[in-house]
Amino acid sequence: MIELRSIWKWVGLGIFTLVCIFLLSNVRYLFMSVHPDQIRVSLGPDMTAEKLAGVLPGSKVVDPKIALLAVPYGKAQEYALTAMTTRGVYRASTIPLDHPVISWRYYASQVQNQTTGLLHGDFGTFRSPTNLKEMRVIDAIPDMLLRTCTYFIPGLLMAIVLSIVLALAASLWRGFGKVIDGVHVLLLGLPDFLLIVLIQLGAVYVTRALGHYVLLVVQVGDKTPFLIPFLAIALIPTVTIYGALRVAMARELGQDYVITALAKGLTRREVLMGHVLRNVMEDLLVILPKATTLALASMAVAEAICGILGLGGFIISPAVQSISTISIICMTLAILAMLFHVIYALLHKRVVIRTREAG
Repeated sequence: MIELRSIWKWVGLGIFTLVCIFLLSNVRYLFMSVHPDQIRVSLGPDMTAEKLAGVLPGSKVVDPKIALLAVPYGKAQEYALTAMTTRGVYRASTIPLDHPVISWRYYASQVQNQTTGLLHGDFGTFRSPTNLKEMRVIDAIPDMLLRTCTYFIPGLLMAIVLSIVLALAASLWRGFGKVIDGVHVLLLGLPDFLLIVLIQLGAVYVTRALGHYVLLVVQVGDKTPFLIPFLAIALIPTVTIYGALRVAMARELGQDYVITALAKGLTRREVLMGHVLRNVMEDLLVILPKATTLALASMAVAEAICGILGLGGFIISPAVQSISTISIICMTLAILAMLFHVIYALLHKRVVIRTREAG
C-alpha cells in the first residue's frame, strides 16, 4: 500500500511538472505585440473584403477601404496564414501595436487554443529548413528523438564511466589526483557555452591543420555532427559526477573499515575496487539525475551551435519555431528526463541496501 501510494505521488508530480512546462513554454504569449483580433489584407481585383470575410469563419469587415478585418480573439496570426492560402489574396498580416503590452487574456486564449488542439490530436506544424515543406510535429518527433539519442546516450554513458575512472585514479595516485582536481576546478569556472565553442573551434583547427575535411561541424542535409555534441554532453556531466565521487571516495577512505582493511595487508587499489567503489554507488545514483539534466542542457546548446535539428536544436533555432510546437518539444524533453529518473530510481532500489535498526 505504501509503495503504491508512493508511485501515485510520483506520477502526480510528473503530471504537475508537464503542466508547468506547458504553461512556461507559452509565456511568450503573455507579451502581446500585435492586435489579437484584427488583420489587414491586400486583395486582387477578383477578391473583396466581404468575400474574404465569408471564407474566414467568424470574421467581419471593419474597414473595406483598407481591407481591415476583425477575427476571433487570439487568432489573428492563424487567420492571416489562412488568408494567405486563399486565391485572390496577395498579402495578409497582423497589425502591430504601438508598444508591447502584458495581456493575461491573450495568454489564456493561446493556452486554451493549444489545449483544445492537443485534445483533438493537433500537435502543431513547422516548416522544415531543408525543403521548406510544412511538417507535422508528431511525425518529426521520432526522427528528432533518434537523432538526439545517437549522441546523448553514448555521451552520458561516457561521462559516467570517465568520471568513475578518474575518481578512482585520483584516489589511487595523489599526484595525479592534484592535477585532475585542478582541471576540475578550472572546468567548473567555465560556462557551458564556452566549452562547446572551444570544442567546435578545435574541430575546425584540426580540419585546417590536416588540410582536408575531417569533422562535421554543422548539420548538412541528413549528415549530423556526432563528435562535437558527444564531447559536449560527456564533458559537462563528467565534471559534476567526478566532483561528487571524489568527495564520496575521500569520505570512505577515512572510515574505520578502510583503515582495518589496509592494516590487514590489502592494497589501496584492492580497497578502492572491492569496498569503496561499491559503497559510493549511492552517491553516484544521487548525482546522476542532476548530471542528466546538465547533459540535456548541454545537448540543447550543442545542437543549436551545430545547427542540428534535434529536440534541443528545435527549441532554440528560430528557423523551425512555430506558434504551437515549442511546448510539445519541451514536454518531450521533460518526458525523456523523467524516464532516466525512473531508471535511476529503479537502480537505486536494486543496488543500494537499506539497513534499519531493530526496535
